[in-house]
Amino acid sequence: MRIPLLLLAGGLCLSAEAPAVTWHGALWASATATDRDTPDGSLFLRPLDASAGSFALDGVQLSADVALAEGWAFRFTALGGRMARNLNLASGSSHDGDLAWPEAYVSWTRGADTLKAGRMYTPLGMEVLDGTQTVTASRGLLFTYALPFAQVGLAWHHAFSPSWSADLWVINGEDRLQDNNRGKTVGLGVTWNRGGSPDHFVTLMGFTGPEQDGLGASAGTGAEGRKRSRVSLSGQWVLDRLTLQFEGDAAREDLAPGTLVHGGLRDRATWNGAGLIARYRLTEAWALFGRAEALNDDTGLRLACDPTLAAVLPPTQGVDLQATAFCLGVERRWKQAFTRLEVRRDALNFKVSDAAGRTFKDALSATWQVGASF
Repeated sequence: MRIPLLLLAGGLCLSAEAPAVTWHGALWASATATDRDTPDGSLFLRPLDASAGSFALDGVQLSADVALAEGWAFRFTALGGRMARNLNLASGSSHDGDLAWPEAYVSWTRGADTLKAGRMYTPLGMEVLDGTQTVTASRGLLFTYALPFAQVGLAWHHAFSPSWSADLWVINGEDRLQDNNRGKTVGLGVTWNRGGSPDHFVTLMGFTGPEQDGLGASAGTGAEGRKRSRVSLSGQWVLDRLTLQFEGDAAREDLAPGTLVHGGLRDRATWNGAGLIARYRLTEAWALFGRAEALNDDTGLRLACDPTLAAVLPPTQGVDLQATAFCLGVERRWKQAFTRLEVRRDALNFKVSDAAGRTFKDALSATWQVGASF
């Protein structure tokens, strides 16, 4: 990470005064139960969430915002718990423990422009790793299977007006802490905010670049030329007590021959999904929430992250999987602390087996979550 460190050093040299530091923290934990007993104890189509019958620390997060001088700033976030382990596994990190650093970037702002360099959360989708900032108690299908968590590289933001802005990204790859090929993934985004309001916005983004191993012992021939491309649409609209969030993503990736069962000389995987998230505030303390999602995966390459499915179905050309998830819940808040109770149903158009060998295609689960931010 030479570029961020050099830029940070340059920012520190701009002022002899001690920089101002603002701290932010959050922690969240959950307990789950389900009507399906899977072979490894995981929740069906919910591999990121706590295992069935357990109470787990999903995440504890501490962030530091350091204001330097003349528009320079630095942000660092340390993340612990189950979500840290998920992030490490997704990023290809040699460290697979329960401690990760999803953010470590230096930024420079002047006028309508902001430039960031380092590691930062992905702009894709409406869900984030910080469970205190999400609407629901469980993780959605798009967050789990379709979208990355974080990225390393450069990000440039330009505001044309209070209502219109654009973003440009040049990154190592989706979730990649260290680049695994010689190419870069590039992205472009356009956002419309109604009247400049952060409560009413729509964002359209597109990313493309090589994501497969082109370096090291696991390098594949032709990996640099096989790209993953995606188009993503997301947004939010607040109507008095009701908050609506939506997200949609469509992607494809060329694969090495032989990656897919029944594949051809040029294997290709495609997937797409959409979700709607709603929260209705009953009082200052109580709220209802819900989410509805569908994810289509023509080869099972993305849904193979679910261990119950991966045990019976390798990525296969033309399998045309469709997963759906619906949840409803209630939230109680005490200023910065909260608790949520959620009931969720997941379904798949393909039979899998439970621990006793019985086949099923859907599962009902319940999640109790507690958390606080400070």
